[in-house]
Amino acid sequence: MKLADLLPAGGGYVVHGERDVEIAGLSYDSRRANPGDLFFSLARDARQNRAHVREALGRGVRAVVVERWCESTHPAATLIECARPRFLMAAASARFFNAPSERLDLIGVVGTSGKTTTTYLLASIFEATGEPAGIIGTIGVSFGGRLRSGGLTTPESIDFNAALAEMERAGVRRVAAEISSIGLEEGRVEGLSFRAGLFTNLGRDHLDYHGSLENYFNAKLRFFTEVLPSSRRREPVAVVRGDDPWGRRILSATGVRKLSFGLSPDCDVHPLGYKAGLRGICAVVRARDQKIELSSPLLGTINLLNILGAVALSTALGVGREAIVEGVRRCKGAPGRLEIVPAKPGVTVVVDYAHKPDALSGMLETLRALGPRRLICVFGCGGDRDRGKRPIMGEIAGRLSDLPILTSDNPRSEDPLKIIAEVEAGLSRHGLCRLGEREAGSRAGYLVEADRRAAIACALRVAAEGDIIVIAGKGHEDYQLVGDRKLKFDDRVVVGEILGVSES
Repeated sequence: MKLADLLPAGGGYVVHGERDVEIAGLSYDSRRANPGDLFFSLARDARQNRAHVREALGRGVRAVVVERWCESTHPAATLIECARPRFLMAAASARFFNAPSERLDLIGVVGTSGKTTTTYLLASIFEATGEPAGIIGTIGVSFGGRLRSGGLTTPESIDFNAALAEMERAGVRRVAAEISSIGLEEGRVEGLSFRAGLFTNLGRDHLDYHGSLENYFNAKLRFFTEVLPSSRRREPVAVVRGDDPWGRRILSATGVRKLSFGLSPDCDVHPLGYKAGLRGICAVVRARDQKIELSSPLLGTINLLNILGAVALSTALGVGREAIVEGVRRCKGAPGRLEIVPAKPGVTVVVDYAHKPDALSGMLETLRALGPRRLICVFGCGGDRDRGKRPIMGEIAGRLSDLPILTSDNPRSEDPLKIIAEVEAGLSRHGLCRLGEREAGSRAGYLVEADRRAAIACALRVAAEGDIIVIAGKGHEDYQLVGDRKLKFDDRVVVGEILGVSES
């Protein structure tokens, strides 16, 4: 396409050079730029921007977009200065890939917890209608039985539009995508036309980025007050948790068609009755004017809420009762989300991604409601992230589990022992004391083992029949970030390895 055809009308950018150049592709990583590309330099640092532009030019790009060019001479290509390069990138991406979101039913799932499982439920329901469906989110891009891992919950706009275009060519008609607050703030979904949006809940997360809970909420609210209403799809719909105070604020603020779900009978979609145990969920659900009997292998009230959201959205899109029932029945959930891992007889081992206070408390409450003899929680906190949540998560684990085992998560550049000390402060404030492993069954307290593999092995040793062990924080991740190293580490695999050794 011609560069002039990729740039939206209006202000916000200044072009230095030819607009009539032919653009062969789009890129934002200078290491992967190709000849003929329009390259977007997204670094916040001026020195890095110059370095990235030079590398991209060395690889043959035809035009570059940068927030501000600080040198007196322009590069030997068309230069575009733009105050918000990511927003321009989103507009150009939609044009370059011929706006696939205007033909697909694109559903954005917004919230602190439950996004991934909800997208898997939606895809299962959509596929039960006989049509292929796609997923974009934390675990990656998935459709047609293929999974391509991704680095961001909500991809950069080039990758997002490219994935949608690929899905459209493969015959996909509906796509469920996780939409993060940072993705919204950085304009990754600008220019996309959503058929519907679903809000799960709101808890503490990303405060190191947003600064406050209110700012964090406002980023998510923007999806329902700006992004969804600007969709080119006819009558976009907002499906919102109606018995949640943040959800009620969204319902009041959005101007599009809306539908509420929740445990309260005041919600449009709610359970008339349900049972949740280690074998799954059985529920009778009222979805406006119809009654739907559902069974699911997923665990607990957390997943009941995810199911209700998926049922509400499917109902809003006109999906039939049979497809909803079948889709819920056969959905095994998302990898690493309350995923049961084979263990020794009588002990249930669950791996979960909960790495935020609300997610941890909701997950532990869900597992406690299943009636274990003891609930053992192996958990930690990630490095280079919101430090304020660390003692909060320690307090939650101390209050809701019978035996917290504090360990490392992804320490990144931080000292694992310093992270553990900050989490441990919350456990201590709850009145618990540090124990040795031999004391774990005799009195209340917690264990500390910085080595994650050793912590998991400890949990397996001290567990007895009737106990539930939950290994929280990493879920589907098959690595651990320690310093500048990415080490192979999958909680699910580690459990199998430990038990295999113990049984040999």
